[in-house]
This record gives sequence, structure tokens and C-alpha cells, in this order.
Amino acid sequence: MLYIILGIIMVFLAWMQAAYGKMQKYKNEARTLWIRIDSLLQTRSQYILQLLELADDYGLKAAELLSELFDLGGGYCKSDDREVTSAQAEAATPLIDKLLLLADDSVDMKEDSSYLELKNELKDVEEEIELQSEKYNQFIDLYNRHIETPSLRIQFSILGAPHLKGIHIR
Repeated sequence: MLYIILGIIMVFLAWMQAAYGKMQKYKNEARTLWIRIDSLLQTRSQYILQLLELADDYGLKAAELLSELFDLGGGYCKSDDREVTSAQAEAATPLIDKLLLLADDSVDMKEDSSYLELKNELKDVEEEIELQSEKYNQFIDLYNRHIETPSLRIQFSILGAPHLKGIHIR
């Protein structure tokens, strides 16, 4: 009888360990993707600041827009809070769109090879950010669904596994 009870306890502990390992896997995948997104946001910010310099060199008539983008740091801020970082990036997006429209209206700037190259690199980085953000949100959803599984909810509430929030960056 003792062996049966010990066997049941061992199976239960193994099941708990497997559930915890799965939760950690989702959390680590999300963390890895966030590091990639953060790096892409830094690259995007550098491209935006280069674009601002180029627009200033061409005398683009958008001082307020350029100033606003510069104040936003090109859409990047170093923060441990992912929501702050993604909000900063998201705040810069409509301004970047306006800047690109103004730059495309400028005949001189539109024909500049460095502008065209910068615009294409910025577009590629933004597409990669969107792709990585979707993957990040998928792992966050998997993690949150996993800790809400009825049979695991008690275990994770004891362990203090908090819900994680996804991000949206365009």
C-alpha cells in the first residue's frame, strides 16, 4: 500500500514538474523574442534618427514633426517595462509615416540614393518587428492559457506565476 501511495505522489510531482517546465519554456521563448524586438527597435530608432538628419540636410519644412520625432528618441526608450518601450515605438509610427510622405513629396530627397536605401531598410526592420511581435504575443498567449488551465491553476497560484501582457507595435 505504501508503494502505491509513493507511486501516486511521484506521478503527481512529475506532472507538476512537467507543467512548470512547459510554463518556463513559453516564458523563456517570449523573453528571447523580446530581446530580438528590443534590438530591432534600437535599429529602427537609429534609422529614424538618420532619416531626421537627412531631412534636416535637405531643409524639409517640418520642424515641428522633426522635433517631435527627435524628442521621442526615434521611437525607442530603454526601459525594463515592455509596455513603455512598445508605447514609445507606437507613438513614433504615425510621425514616421508623415515624415516619409513629406520626404516623398520632396523632389530632391526622393531621388537621393541614401534616402531610398534608408527608407527600404526602415521598411524591412518594421516588417521584422511586426513579425517578431506576433510571435512574441503567441508565446504570451500560450503562457497565459497554460497557467489558466483548470488542473494547473492552483499550482501556478502557489508559485506566483503572474499573467503576462502582449504588445502591439506597428
